Amino acid sequence: MLVLNNLSNNELLKLLAIITLTDGTISKERYKESTYLKCIKLETVSYNSDQHRLFNYLCKKVFGKETKRFTYLNNKNKKILCSKLFGKNNILKILTLSPTYKTSKYYKEETNDFLNAAQPTIKFILSDKNIRIKKLALRTYFDFDGCIIPSFKIKNKKDKKKGKVYKYYHLCFDCVIKISETNPNLVKELIKLCNSIGINALIDRDKRNWSGIGGIRISQLEGIKRFIKFGGPITNVKVSSKSKRFHMKTKLSLCKAVMKILNSGMQRSYYTKDYEKALEKKEELNKLLMSEIENYNKLK
Repeated sequence: MLVLNNLSNNELLKLLAIITLTDGTISKERYKESTYLKCIKLETVSYNSDQHRLFNYLCKKVFGKETKRFTYLNNKNKKILCSKLFGKNNILKILTLSPTYKTSKYYKEETNDFLNAAQPTIKFILSDKNIRIKKLALRTYFDFDGCIIPSFKIKNKKDKKKGKVYKYYHLCFDCVIKISETNPNLVKELIKLCNSIGINALIDRDKRNWSGIGGIRISQLEGIKRFIKFGGPITNVKVSSKSKRFHMKTKLSLCKAVMKILNSGMQRSYYTKDYEKALEKKEELNKLLMSEIENYNKLK
């Protein structure tokens, strides 16, 4: 993989650790009275096999060992792709970077009990002086647990002049990059990681999650442009079915389309008193956005 050229085994191990913290896990099994480490495992929807190629590449480079790959149907009848790397010594090596890769509490586990135990960390990235590995780490996080959401929004506005109130509509381009993460410690460190490479990120709150946190968000357009210039996702990962508009489009195509809109010089902000005109313009711009996304998907 060209994007990972000239990285040391230690740096590649760090990226493998990022994957394990996102959609990966360290699998354990219980035998009689003891628990033993079984494998490093990655599971995704079946159509994102490119992520498994990255996982296998890293395992082969770092440990000299290929992963075992297979598919199965989960309890929702969805086809899941699973890759496993066996070997206790391999697991112990990745555990030198983070004491645990358990990022969320079990269903019946008390929150305080979980938070008082050893926590997962990306300090091994934060302490690295190599800016390139920091950028690659954020791109990997985005690849596995991130999304980019571009849209055109209509907002009701009011303006007061000479005692009179004038109502109008503001149509504007809006975009946000999110990385899903419920672990408070990892969220704080992800924000530090973003800051260390010149990107302003904020905590994304979500009361539906056990921690009340949904992850981090990058909403300033300059920060979004900066992230996309880093390269966006590591692989040609496709958007999940959670997104009705962008399902099966590549995250990279969304990033490229957003960058083109931001760099094109096109007017991204419109004002009108007519709501129907605002809707027409919104539809026109959405078609333009989807057209750009389709163009980049065809190239892949």
